[in-house]
Amino acid sequence: MVASLRALPAGPLGTDQLLVPKFLLEEEGNLQTYWIPFERLNSAARVAVVGLTPGWQQMTEAFAAARDALTAGMTDERVIMNYIERQAGFVGIMRTNMVRMLDVIGMSNALGLQSCAELFADQEGLVHGTSALRYPVFARGENYGGQGPSVRRSPMLTRYVREQLAPELAAVPDALVLPLGKAVEGCLRMLVADGQLDEVRCLFGFPHPSGGNGHRVAQFARNRLMLQTQVADWTTASR
Repeated sequence: MVASLRALPAGPLGTDQLLVPKFLLEEEGNLQTYWIPFERLNSAARVAVVGLTPGWQQMTEAFAAARDALTAGMTDERVIMNYIERQAGFVGIMRTNMVRMLDVIGMSNALGLQSCAELFADQEGLVHGTSALRYPVFARGENYGGQGPSVRRSPMLTRYVREQLAPELAAVPDALVLPLGKAVEGCLRMLVADGQLDEVRCLFGFPHPSGGNGHRVAQFARNRLMLQTQVADWTTASR
């Protein structure tokens, strides 16, 4: 894929450059899965943040970051992957909301940090960012949001969870797993039911930190004490 990344034009990238056959991995019904240069695995992480699937914006940022890294002469794959993660990982208001909630429930204290904002700065070695569906999934050309069909009703998406996400989380054994939203929580509960993931590791009930989640504040207020207890129990168990 290196040659394809180098060949991308300078400037903003569009569907004509990215949603093309050479990056298409698989199709099922109205779903299309595309490759993205997200291959970083931080096995020493203490927190694994799991989104549902990279969206279009994240896809364009990741491809642009990979292209720019190669253009700048970067050759070390690990350095390139870390650069892509910094440029295209969880960003903006979603990261701000997530950090605020993690600090409130005691995650920063558990990790010995002043704030979980450090996870996305000089303490990035403590966090592993990923998605339940590792590669971008689109439904009729739009960002896949967990429905139409649900993950459980799609053999392709279920396979991604069981064959890609499960071993990835097993490779970061000391990390508390943070699912962002109900669709991701459903994927993790599938793995728990299969015996592929320990429920103790999962911070269930954490609201999706998106600015578009209008129920976030109320949900967090309801679940705050439960989440604080989960973090405390995980901290004790991991010592």
